[in-house]
Amino acid sequence: MKILGLFLLLLNLFSFSFSRKLLSFHDEAIVLLKLKSSFSDPNGVLSSWVVSDTSSNHCSWYGVSCNSDFRVVSLILRGCDDLEGSISRSLHLPDSSSCSSRRLGGVISPIVGDLSEIRVLSLAFNDLRGEIPKEILRLEKLEILDLQGNSFTGGIRVLNRADDDKSKLDPLKKSGFTSFFGNVRKLMSLDDEDEASPSSDDSSSSGKTGLYPIEIASIVSASVIVFVLLVLVLLFLYTRKWKRNSQIQVAEIKEIKVFVDIGIPLTYEIIVRATGYFSNSNCIGHGGFGSTYKADVSPNNVFAVKRLSVGRFQGDQQFHAEISALETVRHPNLVMLIGYHASETEMFLIYNYLSGGNLEDFIKERSKPALEWKVLHKIALDVARALAYLHEQCSPKVLHRDIKPSNILLDNNFNAYLSDFGLSKLLGTSQSHVTTGVAGTFGYVAPEYAMTCRVSEKADVYSYGIVILELISDKRALDPSFSSHENGFNIVSWAHMMLKQGKAKEVFTKGLWDTGPQDDLVEVLHLALKCTVDSLSIRPTMKQAVKLLKRIQPSRL
Repeated sequence: MKILGLFLLLLNLFSFSFSRKLLSFHDEAIVLLKLKSSFSDPNGVLSSWVVSDTSSNHCSWYGVSCNSDFRVVSLILRGCDDLEGSISRSLHLPDSSSCSSRRLGGVISPIVGDLSEIRVLSLAFNDLRGEIPKEILRLEKLEILDLQGNSFTGGIRVLNRADDDKSKLDPLKKSGFTSFFGNVRKLMSLDDEDEASPSSDDSSSSGKTGLYPIEIASIVSASVIVFVLLVLVLLFLYTRKWKRNSQIQVAEIKEIKVFVDIGIPLTYEIIVRATGYFSNSNCIGHGGFGSTYKADVSPNNVFAVKRLSVGRFQGDQQFHAEISALETVRHPNLVMLIGYHASETEMFLIYNYLSGGNLEDFIKERSKPALEWKVLHKIALDVARALAYLHEQCSPKVLHRDIKPSNILLDNNFNAYLSDFGLSKLLGTSQSHVTTGVAGTFGYVAPEYAMTCRVSEKADVYSYGIVILELISDKRALDPSFSSHENGFNIVSWAHMMLKQGKAKEVFTKGLWDTGPQDDLVEVLHLALKCTVDSLSIRPTMKQAVKLLKRIQPSRL
């Protein structure tokens, strides 16, 4: 009984912890959406800030970076200033007037004060107006606040002392500087007239009706010295910020690491310009690691650029080491990593572009090729070969941990390529959250991985089995038609139920069963179900799956 009680206690603690994470996840998204509603956004800068069944979480939204608990730690929505415009012209980029399309209007909603974990807030060089909300001063972890280049009526004053009474920090009291950049907790305050003006009692008790000329001269001299020192401090802060921004621009232009010689130079400005400066019109997909954009560098050189969420990854050294390790991972059924860029403000990976789209769209459309057994078998075998290579031939082995149809890409000849391999390994143990608290997508994550966070190659095998069931049927991993069943009922439960009721042919998408071969279809169904059993020892390896699929391989396309 004591063991049972301890188990129930641990289960309650796990449920409470998981519920708190889900709650914070939901609350942060709501705060961002309310903040979005206070902005005017005629050019769709924040078009990715939406919540739907198919969209990624708020941590992959434009300008947003989160910690491992989905709490927002950085919000950078900068427009363009004159400096950026001059840099653009020197690089032969569109002039700064085109940057106006990236500006936000409206006001800053007081809801921003609910982002309690935020450390960096930059809304500089937009068309924001009104007062700076005093709720910003509630953000105790805020380290960098950059609001320059707007038209605020309230202001912030920069002081040269280490701390101040929080009760005096009222941004609505009187106007001052309309922008601020620095250590917010140490340098932010506002004027306090009451403290500065002496009382009438003090004046009368001194026995004087005025000030002597030497006293006036001393006060004026001290005031001038304080003013000059204040100007020098502000000039120092601005110069250091400008120098840092300039260094970032230079680093981003030069630091493109290329693994494959494609015959043309690839620089930061070439890639970013080819994506339309990461415009929504060039966005071809969203995922837990970030969004992917099509980059037309030239008619014969088209790439897919995966823009990663800055702040999701551990230190730069680890990122460079892990990405460089992927340079040696080469297989005909893996998307080729061309190169990457990584800096404090931007991270992206450059892959070869595949015009056939992803498997998720292929399954949804169910055109004639999607009903042909030869095509479906080829896709299943290609993915199995890619996973077998990652598990068996790479040293150390590479675990994908997020296998799903949207991460499987196709070319025009229905060759399948596994993408996003190795990215999960870039996340630290405490930062491997994508959807369920582990690296992966709900519905495809192996049960033992979801419960214990202990992962092996058998977790990839489970996800592969789910993909095969989706490939041969008309059901999704968590199909809406399963809602009438008990909680936890998924495509695996449904396939087992069909077999038990003697309705195996109803598992297959319409038209596939009739064209056959039926014996081979049943073998693939059994393979998928074997891949998804709870017992890890019963699940086959991907090498065994490849062997079975090759044995029933139809004639070539």
